[in-house]
Amino acid sequence: MKLSLYQYQLQFKFPFRIAHGVRSHTDVVYVKLEHENFIGWGEATLPPYLPETQKSVSEFLLEFSKNISSNAVEDWFEKLNPVQTNLSAKAALDMALWNLKAQIENKTIGELLVVGDNTNNGFYFPMGTYTIGVSSFDEMKLKIEEGNKYGFEIFKIKLDGEKDEEQIRNFKKLSDKKFAVDVNQGWKTVEEAIGKIVWLKEEGCFLVEQPLDKNALDEMKLLKQKSVLPLYADESCQRLSDIENLKDSFDGINIKLMKCGGITEANQMILKARELKMKILIGCMSESSVGCTAAAHLTPLADYADLDGSYLISNDPFSGMKIKEGRIQLNQLVQSHAMTLL
Repeated sequence: MKLSLYQYQLQFKFPFRIAHGVRSHTDVVYVKLEHENFIGWGEATLPPYLPETQKSVSEFLLEFSKNISSNAVEDWFEKLNPVQTNLSAKAALDMALWNLKAQIENKTIGELLVVGDNTNNGFYFPMGTYTIGVSSFDEMKLKIEEGNKYGFEIFKIKLDGEKDEEQIRNFKKLSDKKFAVDVNQGWKTVEEAIGKIVWLKEEGCFLVEQPLDKNALDEMKLLKQKSVLPLYADESCQRLSDIENLKDSFDGINIKLMKCGGITEANQMILKARELKMKILIGCMSESSVGCTAAAHLTPLADYADLDGSYLISNDPFSGMKIKEGRIQLNQLVQSHAMTLL
């Protein structure tokens, strides 16, 4: 097994503003695994609110690979699965291993996970959302045009608790499409959240993501009891171990490979959430086509998919999953241009 690492920086088409701040780019590390004639790819996407960096990811993966003498994919999985730190690095290696395993066994990742016949014709893929960060009217107009151009039928609007009504009214002036909102912990009290959720439902919103602070689970229990819209956990839900404590506070969870450490745990999270009768959104952290395509294999098990990362950036070095008539379309991952090897 040969491991290669590539540092890269993804550039947003538009400045990406949420309740936590604004950024123009995202650092990534790509993982390439080669075994015989097969190549598996993975991606560690590193927004600034995560603790990992390109340096820490690279050091972790290089050190990890030194301690494995076997070329068998299953041996790498066995060594990787117990890891509880460096989750973005773990996610990158995990998705590369699944990618490699699927090719070796001539199956899709979905088939390996018993998702089913994970093909565009043989399995149901959910609708995908296109994310609009906090924007001016003119900037929102450009973003909506961008989403429409690529076939998105649902938008997810970021709110920050300051100009929420202005954001929604601008959107409504520009589009009549279905929309959800992501508050990223931007509302401060249950009372504020209740009032805004009632108004959002009247405006046509169908889902609210992470309205309050990630640790405010008691307040979220009260909000859930009074909310007229379903509430999904994002920052409150990182790992499999979080889900049990969220069942009384949220209706659903947002699962991201970068948070939980990859496809392996994400699949376990889906099973646990379904056991607790919770809804599922498969999301991303502005990954390129590598991370979004890896996550797309899980989407037949989800209610919604927010895998628009490759559509939000201008320099994706790969192509993969697409949106067709609003739905996830799983395509083969293909490297589109070269990157600099570490």
